Amino acid sequence: MRRVLTEPFFQFAVLGVLIFFWFNLVQTDEWTVDPESRVIVLDQRQLDLLALQFEETWRRPPSEEEFYNLKEDWLNREILYREALALGLDGNDEIIRNRLVQKMNFLLVSEARALRPTDEVLTTYLSENTERFTIPVQVAASLVHLGQNPSEDYVEQILDELKSGADHSQLGQASLLPSDFGLSVRTAIDGSFGNGFFDQLDTLPLEQWNGPVRSSFGYHLVRLGARTEAVLPSLDDVRDKVLAEWQASQAELATQTYLDTLRSAYTIREPQAVDSHSDDQ
Repeated sequence: MRRVLTEPFFQFAVLGVLIFFWFNLVQTDEWTVDPESRVIVLDQRQLDLLALQFEETWRRPPSEEEFYNLKEDWLNREILYREALALGLDGNDEIIRNRLVQKMNFLLVSEARALRPTDEVLTTYLSENTERFTIPVQVAASLVHLGQNPSEDYVEQILDELKSGADHSQLGQASLLPSDFGLSVRTAIDGSFGNGFFDQLDTLPLEQWNGPVRSSFGYHLVRLGARTEAVLPSLDDVRDKVLAEWQASQAELATQTYLDTLRSAYTIREPQAVDSHSDDQ
């Protein structure tokens, strides 16, 4: 008996029973206000959902025993959830607060995602937000890395070899930098070679070797292979992106409007600002 009494599991069980009866005694009114709160309805919809969740996870229907365990687990979780609410454990819990706020935001965003605007609405949104959808200038180039301080003679030597038809990827200094890149935007090029490198390439003539051009890694000979101008695509070409951003903007607007409406129904009391001059008087 002494060994049983000293078992942590036994002590935990006794403590749980004592807590249960203590709350039952001191909060009798709260526990008996709504008898329906003690009724748990496990309907067919919930059963189907449990089976579906299992099947999506394991790619097969649950066995009879597994389905029984699913029901038992759901009932246990539901009971613990209701008891936690009855004990007020949800109060002042930042994790629960954040989760509920997320669910409210999800409801508002879901409504916006369900909206299906006309082409006229999307076209207007596209024209009012051209900077978001314009495909920027892009360039493609081939490069020969010359190192940090190439001499004029070295540069001329490489240029002569290039004019003779030598493979540019086999010339110059060894480097982990690419010897070619396809059509790329400013952010991608400057991200690889350093800020300002794109602007230098953008002014070069096509299909001829130029340079040296300086990057963050030294100097390069560059042959610009292609260049495209900035262009605003048609709605058909970027419909999905325009729709997604329009829906996001509507969700943001709906959320702010909803919050403004709710705030008008609340009285908000804040600490009064202390007059900085009051201490001087």
